[in-house]
Amino acid sequence: MAGANYDWLARTDRGILHFGGTADHYPAYDYAIGQVIRNLQPDVTFGESTEFHELLAIQHCKKIGRPYLVPYVMRYPTDRMAFVAFDTMDPVGGDGSQLSTEEVDAMINGIRQRQVIPSYMRPTATKPMSHRVHRLVDKARITWGWLRGERFITPSPARKLMLNAARNANYRKWETHAQANWHRWESLLAERGPWVLYAMQMQPESNLDVWGIPWNDQTRLIREAAMALKSVGAMLVVKPNPKSKYEMTSELAESIVSLPNVVALPHATPMANVFPHAPLVLSVTGTILMECIFAHRPVASLGSHSMTKYPGVIHLDQPNAIAQALQEALRGHAPCATQAQARDLLQSLQASSYSATIWDPVAQPEFETKTTVSDLTNAFMHVICSIKNQSIEFD
Repeated sequence: MAGANYDWLARTDRGILHFGGTADHYPAYDYAIGQVIRNLQPDVTFGESTEFHELLAIQHCKKIGRPYLVPYVMRYPTDRMAFVAFDTMDPVGGDGSQLSTEEVDAMINGIRQRQVIPSYMRPTATKPMSHRVHRLVDKARITWGWLRGERFITPSPARKLMLNAARNANYRKWETHAQANWHRWESLLAERGPWVLYAMQMQPESNLDVWGIPWNDQTRLIREAAMALKSVGAMLVVKPNPKSKYEMTSELAESIVSLPNVVALPHATPMANVFPHAPLVLSVTGTILMECIFAHRPVASLGSHSMTKYPGVIHLDQPNAIAQALQEALRGHAPCATQAQARDLLQSLQASSYSATIWDPVAQPEFETKTTVSDLTNAFMHVICSIKNQSIEFD
């Protein structure tokens, strides 16, 4: 729309954040999407909240007062899905089911012992050759779309090769530095000095790029948190995502080398060897935040998403507030979720979700069975009927 301000969209758009794109196409898409939604007046729209056109559709659904729901793979309880509203993490609907006390405690204990693993973190059961074939077919489909003119979501093959080469070079810089400075991590553990753990999140991903706004620039976050911790003589231990992607920038690699109180861990470092020793964990929207709750460990979170309101979570407005949060944790004054609060949270997540699975047809083709399709269909039908019967309200 003429004169519209799209700064909010540019801050979340992976085309700009990671692929070197521009915002020149926003007005045309905004106008066209708005026309479609106004003309159709859908009772409900289903989609993701990842790409720029989806985020524009969300805004237009809000304008006409109609829900936009995003199917979302649950972290915990595992093997379930939920619908979240618009561009938030707020669940909508749910089958209302409850676990027994024994089941809740068993799941919480399994999460603590790292025996209960979210479905999206599990290794694929697909045979290696079959997996490679599926990926090649998917890459061919994406490339064909680019050749036909799609330019605003998919980077060019040349750009993709450049991005991957840069990511690999930065990955090697990270690993070289982390391996050469492993002794710093060992000394920190042996001396029991003050430190905070930050587990990086993979990007691009709506989990951070959209829900984590304005803290989706992880290099900036690490720099500001490290400087704040330096003022109180504390360290920031940074564990990269094992499947790190474009968050591995040259700026990040330079920061972990130049910041004197940052300890960078190798990618292959098991979280089980790090998490139990952390006096405090810092996160934005990472799964580790939930793991802290279930393990009754102190955790601080940045952002305005619903996870900051979970029991035991310290909500920070700025990364520099981490220093005060650490001092509170070291004195034993940081809030931690109780067992009762952890149970209540898990039961709430159970009730607001469905016994259904969303799967990646490329990475997990084995999930496409009559049972999983039926479960998914039932979940969609339930939430649609709930909206029709007005048993779900939207702000």
